Amino acid sequence: MLNFPIFPAQASSYAGEVDTLYFFIVAVTVFFTVTISLAVLFLAIRFRRRQKEEVGAPIHGSLALELTWTIIPLLIALFIFGWSSKLWFTMSRPPSQAMEISAVGKRWMWKFQHITGQREINNLHVPIGQPVKILIASEDVIHSLYFPSFRVKM
Repeated sequence: MLNFPIFPAQASSYAGEVDTLYFFIVAVTVFFTVTISLAVLFLAIRFRRRQKEEVGAPIHGSLALELTWTIIPLLIALFIFGWSSKLWFTMSRPPSQAMEISAVGKRWMWKFQHITGQREINNLHVPIGQPVKILIASEDVIHSLYFPSFRVKM
């Protein structure tokens, strides 16, 4: 069980960066979830009502606090947006010498045809180390084509 892979093998030049972005988003989510949960728990215990007739003091907003908890998540979201946009543009623009493969989605299958004429159904074999450009179309329904090792879904 110690050798259990989390992700499939990395078969593209950008799969590692996709995985890194994914782990960053998970880490940010876990950090804020734990931090906020512990803060709520601490404050609920620290400022609980100790006597039945006790009433809390009126509190007015803090502009600095409200700006802080607005600007920090905004900056994190903009950072993630910038990183993922850069990665998306890298993924969506194959090199000019990329081998073209056409993919046609049918009701229960995908048909692939290489430029050399080789045809495949539901499995795609590509040469190692050569860039690939897949041109997709559909005959009957909206399809989703996913290559886990490449970290690409179209």
